[in-house]
Amino acid sequence: MLKIGFCINSLEMGGAERLLVDIINALYETKDYEIHLLTKIKSNSYFYNLIKNKVKYSFLLEKKAKGFFAKTRESILKKINFKKFSNEVDVIIDFLDGDFFSYIRKVKNKEKIIWLHLSYETLKVRKHIDEKLSAYNKIIVIADDMEKELFKARKDLKNIYKIDNFVDYQEIDRKLNEDFKIDFDLKQKYFLTACRLAEEQKDVKTLIEAFSLYKGEEKLVIAGDGPDRKSLEDFCIQKNLNDKVIFLGMVDNPFHLMKNAQAFILSSKVEGFGLVLVEALYCGTKVISSNCPTGPSQILLNGDAGELFEISNVKELLNKLEIIGDKEYKKDKIEETLTRYTRENFKKNFRKVIEC
Repeated sequence: MLKIGFCINSLEMGGAERLLVDIINALYETKDYEIHLLTKIKSNSYFYNLIKNKVKYSFLLEKKAKGFFAKTRESILKKINFKKFSNEVDVIIDFLDGDFFSYIRKVKNKEKIIWLHLSYETLKVRKHIDEKLSAYNKIIVIADDMEKELFKARKDLKNIYKIDNFVDYQEIDRKLNEDFKIDFDLKQKYFLTACRLAEEQKDVKTLIEAFSLYKGEEKLVIAGDGPDRKSLEDFCIQKNLNDKVIFLGMVDNPFHLMKNAQAFILSSKVEGFGLVLVEALYCGTKVISSNCPTGPSQILLNGDAGELFEISNVKELLNKLEIIGDKEYKKDKIEETLTRYTRENFKKNFRKVIEC
């Protein structure tokens, strides 16, 4: 049985973290792999508890050290614990854009894979990815545009593979059968966005700006939390939107909200992929998304399965809000998207890459 080790900073709330939980669940059910998981600090998060019985779990540090020689002690402990982890697996997967590069580059005689979730140009700036890629045997990307971009920019790399992300449709069905536990009237008309409120990547401010100009009766519901929640709430106050914009905070089960929304809106500057768009389509909800790198245009078939607007373009987004109620999309286009991003397709593609 192949022993696969996933490395990720943490399992706190986030899109990549949630995706890894889904991947571990999908691989576990195949019974073909022994799955190991490594985080930088010991976790007891909600996501970890969903998979704790399906992985062999390790961490670099149990908790942050204190004291005069804290950094020295931490450095030694991290190296020891990573060495132990790497000795126990056949394949090491640096799951989130090279965050474990400083450890993995020193590993010999193991297959080393990096999984990229953002565009190459974005990662060049944020994580200096250019200097890291040659340390890995295989590079996994998650979108057609990411693959094209990387092939064009780094013609020296011959080890690039694409694996589509996936949505667990059965899990959505299960959650839709659960009771709706939030104090919110699902019968009212509203637009929905759900994301981590971090404007470095997201662009909820543009959505609020466009919504402030919208004359319809719908409210705007924002599900999610993050470092920029307070500034976004203050912006709503400035725009006199106190009664029109509702901040729900973190919502464990957003699918009732998705299913009953007039439309789901993703306003971002950059996306890893934007699987939330697929989830909304599966719930039968119309979608509007910024045409950001990478993923939305691929998911929405360049506008055939949903509306796309230019990043940060308030006027264009306002127009999409105004017309979305009357828009109709061909059923076969929606099905084309939903069929591509299935659990079974993911498992098949993962096996091809991991065993080639």
